[in-house]
Amino acid sequence: MSFGTFLPLVVFLGSYLVRLTLVGAPIARAANGFGIWLSTFGQEPPGKDKLEARQGEGNKKSIVERIRPYSPPGFIERRGRPFALWQRSLWFIFVGWWLGAIWVLLSWSVLLMPYPFLDTVRSLLDELPSVMTLAVPEPANLSRSGGTASEILAS
Repeated sequence: MSFGTFLPLVVFLGSYLVRLTLVGAPIARAANGFGIWLSTFGQEPPGKDKLEARQGEGNKKSIVERIRPYSPPGFIERRGRPFALWQRSLWFIFVGWWLGAIWVLLSWSVLLMPYPFLDTVRSLLDELPSVMTLAVPEPANLSRSGGTASEILAS
């Protein structure tokens, strides 16, 4: 149990350090996927079918959907236009690097709950680039499909 709890934290923090270089994003995404896999060693969490059935019945939003309007990705979407490069650079230097670290710890803390909400962790980690650099957030299905934005928009 402790390996599945603390090893993902080490992997997530390592991927965060790689993401700080801003060119290591593909490696960081792969490391985040490995960290999520590492939390359960690829097995489905117990009771996943019951949880999915209960989520399908109600209209209650997930925690990620409830947090998003108050987070930097939600603010960028409400703004409707991207920030200038100089604004994004200042954000990264003064705020983004430490807010990204807090975001990674928040994402990891979801694994401490009695039931590992792996999709929630994945969704929170997918928003890390927007938190760190005020980049325009990608659609939720873009990061899971494995394709590029132009491939998904063309289909």
